[in-house]
Amino acid sequence: MSDTTAPEPFAALRRALSNASPPVRRLMLIGVIALSMLVSGVALFAPKAANSATNHTIAIKNFAFTPDVLTLAPGDTVTFVNQETDGTVHAIRGDFTSPDLPPGASFMVTVSAAGSYNYYCSFHPYMTGIINAGTAPPSPSPSRSPSASPSPSRSPSANPSPSGSPGASPSPSVTPTPPPGTAPCDKPVLGADQGDGTRLAAYELVGTVKVFKLCMSQTDWEVSPGVVKPAYTFNGIVPGPTIKVNEGDKVRVIVQNDLPEHTAVHWHGMQLPNAQDGVPDITQPHIMPGETYTYEWTAKSTGTHWYHSHMGGGQVGRGLYGALLVTPTLGDIAADKHYTIEIGDGSNGFTFNGKSYPATVPLTAAVNQKVHVRLIGTGPEMIHPMHLHGVPFQVVAQDGNKLASPYTVDTLNVGVGQTYDIVFQPKEPGKWLLHCHIFSHSEGPNGMIGLVTVVNVTA
Repeated sequence: MSDTTAPEPFAALRRALSNASPPVRRLMLIGVIALSMLVSGVALFAPKAANSATNHTIAIKNFAFTPDVLTLAPGDTVTFVNQETDGTVHAIRGDFTSPDLPPGASFMVTVSAAGSYNYYCSFHPYMTGIINAGTAPPSPSPSRSPSASPSPSRSPSANPSPSGSPGASPSPSVTPTPPPGTAPCDKPVLGADQGDGTRLAAYELVGTVKVFKLCMSQTDWEVSPGVVKPAYTFNGIVPGPTIKVNEGDKVRVIVQNDLPEHTAVHWHGMQLPNAQDGVPDITQPHIMPGETYTYEWTAKSTGTHWYHSHMGGGQVGRGLYGALLVTPTLGDIAADKHYTIEIGDGSNGFTFNGKSYPATVPLTAAVNQKVHVRLIGTGPEMIHPMHLHGVPFQVVAQDGNKLASPYTVDTLNVGVGQTYDIVFQPKEPGKWLLHCHIFSHSEGPNGMIGLVTVVNVTA
């Protein structure tokens, strides 16, 4: 083939190679090969550069994530930027964990795997967001109310080791789902409204045993007007129904797990057999989705206690908690009014009994009436200094134990897991606030929010 049939650059290269001495020709060939490899590399990597990950920005401003729902491709990067102008610090928790982010600070995360990721601000848990990587935005789960139609019964897929196995302590068994019409999730039943946003748990007496049934399910829960959260509930409500028994009662609680994940129930503050304590992998197997589990114990620990999931604070933060009150045979707290306030700060937001102000239920009293309030720190993350306007209160019990020397304050720190019993007597009529005194937990740019309720005092 003559040079005239080749493109001009290649013809010139062939002439140069023909005229060069052997050593020079070798060097020229090495250069040509290196140049070819470089050109090929550019061709190979150019498509990858074209398909490189995308960076998305989520602004944190005015106590909200914008956008609060973001759909992206696996491998994309998200940068959270605190754009507040009033000095507010935020920190991201949930499926992502950031350091504290003062105004101007940012936090970057690469979402490597497909899935739905939930996050919230640990300082202001009512700020929530979702990132959907390679998936469509999830549709809300159907609500389940106490009057919902029965759901199909499901049998457990596993049974625990039999009692008496080497090295194992006796434990309550995972039992088959009871016959239709008797399973906890078939038609959850609630007891009386307590006038504070809580409901009593219904029970039936079987011989000398009080039998309670708890259905754990996901429910669309309105925390405040127009704000609906995908909550986890006991019998369709947040908080779960208040289990109220007397000292010495024999108690049986049948729990059905209708959640999409495994869990268990711990009886916080109770003195009971170790096998009934409700800690997965330590005192019992996990209660898997569709399974039913039975706990049985005698009520020995008097006073104000609570029950909750023991499978990560996220489940508690979504609503898996309730009051557990054991009335002593002698020496109960005397009062004209009795109320319970369960303080939440998880992904449902800042809540009293599952609601954020203005949806919290006002407490009522008359001047000089003795008012008893049980404060329960359900958390799952924070301490809350509870402050009452208008009059100080007496702290008469802590963690269910009556104090030998009650003390008087107007602000009380309630930590996660703690319970306090307080008593006060209003002296003036009006609307008196009871609220958390960390301002970002109870106030916003437009007024009171979150951990706030009102004591309506009449003359």
